[in-house]
Amino acid sequence: MALTNNSERAGGSTSGSCVGRPRSGSPSDGLSPTQLDLLVLPRSVGCGLKDDLASMEIPLFSLAKQKDVQTREYRRGNKTIRVIPSSVGAATVFDKDLLLYVASQIVEALNKGKQVSRTVQIDSIDFLLSTDRGEGRASYERIIDMLRRLRGTTIETNIPTGGKVQTEGFALIDHYKVLSEKTRTTVVQSPRTGKNEQIEVLRVFSFVVTISEWLYNSLLSFQVLTLDRAYFSLSRSIDRRLYEIARKHCGDQPMWKINIDLLAQKIGTTRERFKIRDEIRDTIEADHLPEYRVALDPRKKPDDVVFYTRDTARLHRELIRANEYHWYQSLERSDNVALWRSSKTGNGTRASAKPRLPAFADADGKYPAGDRGCPDRLSRMVLPAIADTKAREPV
Repeated sequence: MALTNNSERAGGSTSGSCVGRPRSGSPSDGLSPTQLDLLVLPRSVGCGLKDDLASMEIPLFSLAKQKDVQTREYRRGNKTIRVIPSSVGAATVFDKDLLLYVASQIVEALNKGKQVSRTVQIDSIDFLLSTDRGEGRASYERIIDMLRRLRGTTIETNIPTGGKVQTEGFALIDHYKVLSEKTRTTVVQSPRTGKNEQIEVLRVFSFVVTISEWLYNSLLSFQVLTLDRAYFSLSRSIDRRLYEIARKHCGDQPMWKINIDLLAQKIGTTRERFKIRDEIRDTIEADHLPEYRVALDPRKKPDDVVFYTRDTARLHRELIRANEYHWYQSLERSDNVALWRSSKTGNGTRASAKPRLPAFADADGKYPAGDRGCPDRLSRMVLPAIADTKAREPV
């Protein structure tokens, strides 16, 4: 996928079709011929997972798993965004699953030339299964709180979407309505008084939601990228943000690096640098991100965070082309965890251990002069996955 315009018209087959109620009127009425009053999403549609570029770049969603009522502000150049939660808390990275689900099906319908709408009707079972949330009772009961947080979180921004600049405040969803529900009464301890009290818990089976015009404009202009569906299996909120950032900025490149402080801004956290570093090291060690791996360059001050492809052959070709094996071997990576974990000193900082180099590199990490600075011996040792090790084609 070319990332020159950072958008795509996403294809993909589907076993269902998106149906709805066409809005009456003609082009002379000023209504788009592709506009519906209501889009009824089909069940079990295997369309590609789409994410809008703006929310991949800007941290609109809270990383917290507990209620987050803190107002956050993000500035980059002439772009300003302020996220203002309601009393029920800010919309979280996990609440975003609903917007991903809706966006994916709207883009799929657009690609097929079908009519679309900002307002969609959703069967809870299809949403839960499509986003790997499971179909237990608690999954249905969490839907109403998700809708409340998405509706209650206000975004103030001047970020252009779909070629239009909108400086305004809006909610992540404009409206929701529960169509089918079941309630049960349970006893919980009040966080204010500490006493037991009875509450009603709502289980949602189907609902209607209207996404923001801001997001809808992005979808109509195909300002989206495709995500790996393994995204939904990521249980840590920071891992979901790291994958989104990698997908947008690294894309199909063999690797991409970013200063850890700038990365923290993109993630949407104000935690101290050493805490962010520790979380990134946990991500490196777990090695769960789809499509990409993460590494840390602690020799830079502050650290650089490196995202690189899981395609070993492509990665090694790029390292050979750029003559960067010395640098690569010095990184804290998922395949040398024991080395950099053991080299941390008692005060929590990493000891300056000299990186291990391939035996055929000289003291400066360089390689004997040859075709593009890489001898045949290096190709035979580090590129076993490449059939033609003599090839030196540009990457």
